[in-house]
Amino acid sequence: MSRATSAPIATAVPMTGGNSTSVPHEKIAMRAYEKWCKRGCPQGTAQQDWFEAEKELRQEMMQTGTPAGRTAKR
Repeated sequence: MSRATSAPIATAVPMTGGNSTSVPHEKIAMRAYEKWCKRGCPQGTAQQDWFEAEKELRQEMMQTGTPAGRTAKR
């Protein structure tokens, strides 16, 4: 019998480089999905989309000072 496991949805991904800023897993997943859709849903780009989304969100959070659990007002 096999057991399927998946990553928790609301897990925060800690920022490397000594900074304690973290981005919730769910936010990264949503941003990566949006990027993938905008590019026409190409196969084989999941990792690239994820890293780009994570980088963008971290930069946004550092610029706005928004805590990981909140979204900035637009």
